[in-house]
Amino acid sequence: MGTGRLEKALGHLCAGDIPVGIVQKPESIFYLTGFYPSSSAVLLLRAEPLLLLSQMDGPRLGEVRGVKAKVVEKFEGDLKRLGPKVGAEKGTVSLAFYEKYLKGKEVVDLDFLQRMRSVKDEGEVRAIKRAIRVAEGAMGEVLESVMVGGESERGLAARAEYLIKGRAEVAFEAIVASGRNSTIPHHRPTDRTVRAGDAVIVDLGARVGHYNSDMTRTHVPPTGEELYEIVLEAQEAGIKECYTGNALKNADLAVRRVLREYGYEDAFLHSTGHGVGLEVHEGPRLARDEKGRFEAGMVVTVEPGVYSKRFGVRIEDMVLVGPRPRVLSRFRK
Repeated sequence: MGTGRLEKALGHLCAGDIPVGIVQKPESIFYLTGFYPSSSAVLLLRAEPLLLLSQMDGPRLGEVRGVKAKVVEKFEGDLKRLGPKVGAEKGTVSLAFYEKYLKGKEVVDLDFLQRMRSVKDEGEVRAIKRAIRVAEGAMGEVLESVMVGGESERGLAARAEYLIKGRAEVAFEAIVASGRNSTIPHHRPTDRTVRAGDAVIVDLGARVGHYNSDMTRTHVPPTGEELYEIVLEAQEAGIKECYTGNALKNADLAVRRVLREYGYEDAFLHSTGHGVGLEVHEGPRLARDEKGRFEAGMVVTVEPGVYSKRFGVRIEDMVLVGPRPRVLSRFRK
């Protein structure tokens, strides 16, 4: 896992004339080294990479393979000796870290790490598939209860997470949004009792081997079936655009064309999707202003949603990009 990726990252570093890169995000450290720190850690990307671990991970030092590592009480000794130009992952450096170690230096974004991580290898795809299967098992049981009604949103969300934790880790807090609550895309479950005739959005995910899944299903009453079919048509249009070489924005534009045709584009409150891997939300974004193109091996969500005044509908699946898009989720829609 680690060595080949480290060499590729060092090649990008050299091409950008960056003497040293500072990698703090645990997901990126794992991606490059195969070691997932449980506490603060810093990977110094340079000719001879060095992984600095806190004492909290001292007992695990023997797990590190393919890169020099050492346990330090404080990071100052190594970080204060860095030269005038460094690389860092944009969005991960805190103000305190910047003021202590980077102020006055030329700081370059290590954006190539996100690009590298956005294309998954076979091992990563296998882990993601396992995470999807765990999530699908939990989704099935929760939706059965949703159709009967009588339980609270909070109780159903707790059960979803319990079912996932029996086999894996929870990727994020489960969303169960019923009735008018389903008009809120990121609703937090409440004590509201789910009724048999409610529209109910269930959004959940599992994590296996540090890799995540993310899926959404919506149960609708007969009065919501027309809107459901519109969202499903929009999702299918977006999925068709997830093929190698196509512009990333085209998936979002295809979804919007369908929703616009039925008069619902203004009720679509978010972008069409995002990459999933070591993080639930990572590159690329499937949005109308996104630059770049789909690459074989990317794993993305396609999740159009329509949030009317009365209820919402969202359908989300994970798609593996290739010459033809391949939907990784098997769960019924």
